[in-house]
Amino acid sequence: MVIIVFIVIGLCVFAYKEQAKYFFLFAVIGIGTAFGEWLTILIPAKKQTIRRIIQASVGGMLFIGLSLYGGVNFQFTQIVFGCFYGVVTGALIQFIIARIALPFFIGNYFCSRACWDGAIFELVQDKIPKPKHPRKRNEVIAYSYLIGLILIGTIVSSINNPAINEHASRYWIVGENLVLLTLGIGLSGFWGSRIYCRTFCPFISVSGLFSKFSVFKITPVNSINCTACGKCNNACPMLVNIRESVKNNKRINSKSCIVCEHCVDACPEKCLKLSPDLPWK
Repeated sequence: MVIIVFIVIGLCVFAYKEQAKYFFLFAVIGIGTAFGEWLTILIPAKKQTIRRIIQASVGGMLFIGLSLYGGVNFQFTQIVFGCFYGVVTGALIQFIIARIALPFFIGNYFCSRACWDGAIFELVQDKIPKPKHPRKRNEVIAYSYLIGLILIGTIVSSINNPAINEHASRYWIVGENLVLLTLGIGLSGFWGSRIYCRTFCPFISVSGLFSKFSVFKITPVNSINCTACGKCNNACPMLVNIRESVKNNKRINSKSCIVCEHCVDACPEKCLKLSPDLPWK
């Protein structure tokens, strides 16, 4: 499934850019990611290490290879820029495939396996002291931020649309990533790990609407063995109440879940597993 998804993305970007290198780039990423997932099954004790390597490698290739070198901006404002200019951008292609189509299969998988900003948040979250009262997702803040980005994109498009100005586009690529990294890392000491992903990220605000219909979800198994130790909740970087779902023997259905499987590895009784089932369950 991973290979197919990345090959489809590669074909779409190839059709847009008319350069075969983009197809081969995404094909290699898909094969590498699938190989990494296979390794996590083969060596479960190293699952998180392998996952972080996958995320850093795939995210790095996307950011360095496509964004900095290829001039493809994947941030949300680029979708707005493209809409005003009437062109299909790499951001729109990524948005449709990774944020609308993929969540029906495996939720917010992109966030924990391919997002380059998420990879950096992963690296620093263990270095920053955890706040006593981390802030859970706030829908008002999340959608206000999304609307704010649309407004900013609209204003910028009317002045100097980066969709038709490659020089301006590169400034936006670097600038936007620096802003969201600063915001995410700066606030994590006050509101908890991956606060940008949890509360601000416009992509999760959208993909989270579809992830509840995902085929693959974190699923309670042997929930009768749960001792309510709370290690699953403590391990979750997105502050999802895993223990409550295990208690009720229900699949993790939170729009904030990024399928990182930290909760799966943290459970001493092995009460959780990433597995497929009917989407509405």
